[in-house]
Amino acid sequence: MAEQKIELRKIRDFGLNINDSFLFLRQNLQPLLKAFFAICGVFMIGHAIFSGLYQSRMGGVFQQLFSGRVKAGQYNTNPYNNIFSIEYLMVLIFLLLTFVSMKVVLASYLKFYLENEGRQPSIDDIWRIFRKYFFKVFLFSIPVYLITIIGFVFCLAPGFYFWVVLVPFCMVIVIEDTGFGTAFNRCFEIIRQNFWISIAIYLVAYLIYYVSTLIIGVLATVLVGLGAWFTTKNIGATIGIATSFLNIFSYMFYIIYFVSGALHYFTLVEQRDGTGMLQRIDTIGSGESSFDNIEEQY
Repeated sequence: MAEQKIELRKIRDFGLNINDSFLFLRQNLQPLLKAFFAICGVFMIGHAIFSGLYQSRMGGVFQQLFSGRVKAGQYNTNPYNNIFSIEYLMVLIFLLLTFVSMKVVLASYLKFYLENEGRQPSIDDIWRIFRKYFFKVFLFSIPVYLITIIGFVFCLAPGFYFWVVLVPFCMVIVIEDTGFGTAFNRCFEIIRQNFWISIAIYLVAYLIYYVSTLIIGVLATVLVGLGAWFTTKNIGATIGIATSFLNIFSYMFYIIYFVSGALHYFTLVEQRDGTGMLQRIDTIGSGESSFDNIEEQY
């Protein structure tokens, strides 16, 4: 018997959100990863290249300083030019492009999945939706990130609040096809009376993502560092370049965090609008419902 497809428009508590997140990934992992790396790969590689160049450059500076071959201040008359260089700027740009592209690809996958009754999309299906929303989400994400960063800089509480509220921002734009103002207000609208459960879900999902990437990063750094030490001895340059490319694979774990947040978005919308329940009522007696034997939610 075929395994039941995940219904997106459904109210989930904390435990069901985490369980359904891993169930959805288990059912859709292969096509999801194909689209994820096929579309986002160019931005990931660009970030890895500039991150590797930046780390290698800074590693070379510090290694020469510590070894005494270059005196402090001799490498560059302005030390800030070494830190905030063109490579650093490109690292930030490609980091933003990478995370925006990952969000749009995953939201596009869920949009297709939602509109096609659980059918798994191809890369071309995802690409068509991705092209429509990428630049829109990219431009809209800049003020959202700035608001959140400013909130964290001036006082942690506002930044933390905006982070929790605006987690569904990309999903609102892609799923509901809205503009900036509507999507921004919608995030505040759907989270009313659900702020604390949202914090719990997002924090646990983020911890899973963070710990997974941390393990990958530490293992990659240790292995590359040992290899560099026993060969060229040039640890700084080798680690900087190699770990930047190996960390591309750690982006896979971001999918866990995003899917959990996306399923919670559907919970918030269902509690607010009841769209999924109305759709199931409309299909009663038609024999067209693809979500039979679903556990009672209300």
